[in-house]
Amino acid sequence: MASVTRYSEFRKGWPTVLSATVGSAVSVTALLFYSLGSLTAGLQAEFGWNRAEVSSSLLYMTVALTLSAVPLGWLLDRYGSWRIALVSVPGFTLSLVLLSQFNGELIHFNLLFGLAGLLGAGTTSIVYTKAVNAAFFKSRGLALGITLTGLGAAALILPPLIVGVVQAYGWRAGFAALAVLSLIVLPFIFFRLRTTTVAAAAGLALTGKSRLEALSSRSFWIILVAFVLVGGSVPAVIPHMVPMLTDAGLTPAAAAAIAALIGLGVIVGRLSIGFLVDRFFAPFVAAPLFLVTAAGCVLLMWGGPSVAPIAALMIGVSFGAEADLIAFLCGNYFGLKSYGFIYGLIYGVFTVAVAVGPVWAGAFFDRTGTYDGALITVAVLLVAGSALLLTLPRYSPTGTSDLAVHNEPAAESRV
Repeated sequence: MASVTRYSEFRKGWPTVLSATVGSAVSVTALLFYSLGSLTAGLQAEFGWNRAEVSSSLLYMTVALTLSAVPLGWLLDRYGSWRIALVSVPGFTLSLVLLSQFNGELIHFNLLFGLAGLLGAGTTSIVYTKAVNAAFFKSRGLALGITLTGLGAAALILPPLIVGVVQAYGWRAGFAALAVLSLIVLPFIFFRLRTTTVAAAAGLALTGKSRLEALSSRSFWIILVAFVLVGGSVPAVIPHMVPMLTDAGLTPAAAAAIAALIGLGVIVGRLSIGFLVDRFFAPFVAAPLFLVTAAGCVLLMWGGPSVAPIAALMIGVSFGAEADLIAFLCGNYFGLKSYGFIYGLIYGVFTVAVAVGPVWAGAFFDRTGTYDGALITVAVLLVAGSALLLTLPRYSPTGTSDLAVHNEPAAESRV
């Protein structure tokens, strides 16, 4: 039996990583979450909504994602990643086209975001991380980290891109641009995500804990609660970065450029975390990075625009780490037998916290006229989440069954 090395995993599994990375960059969460701040001013000017009201649209999107997460996970375990994504991407594009044509009440705008979450659920990390987890074992952390640099690329590119489009053509054109971007992943899904040549991926998918075993474990609940705390923290700040910096006197273009640095931090953080968790106990890697982000929030509150670029990088270091860490921990604690269901359940609750964050942060501003209280709250939540992760027991990645599978001869199989 030939031993599978980190190099051979990437040599055979790079199509899966490439497809999943592109998919992550143009997922429903990436496109709408990273672009809403750049669209906020135009929406406020036309409809007279306040920032909390604009941000509330993300809550509707997240409720839809949450309600669909468990059924999606079940379908994913049954039909595979590429089929789910191939159906979901066009549906998500349609919802963006409808948003570009919107002209009505706030509730209708919110419902369109909910439709985007429902139709675009199959473009989220639930789908792409299942494919990557099935394709990698020894380099699972790094492969997931590379995959979710797609989110960092979106955070880096979208703010200045959408601000430029909105300033030139209006907010409707911004949504139309997002619709075009959402279609980029289709050929990757069909030609690259469809099959994998990694050793015995189908056999690997059968190993691991059952749903009941996972739900009965202490590790499941620690992971769930810790990432609810983390999910309700950093994402609360991101959609408000551009408005926060323009309030401090920067132009929209300058504010968007600084906000885009979060994306650079995301990319550095994803790759670093991915490399390190393959070699060290994951909570020992995650906790210090979350604390760096907490320090970045405090720095932004005290230093203002003069330190905003550094603070943005510090915030970005751990932003988005939630998705790949949840995927990595689920794969290592529970295996892939019921991965779609388990990850979907944790991710669904996590996304509720993500969506609530921008709303309460916007409400902080609307009530006090400053984001200082929101930044302090984010820092506290990050510290609490880090402490909870450190209570996780050592994992033993589904025992010898995974290792045995990965020592079998290579066989082509569908993900």
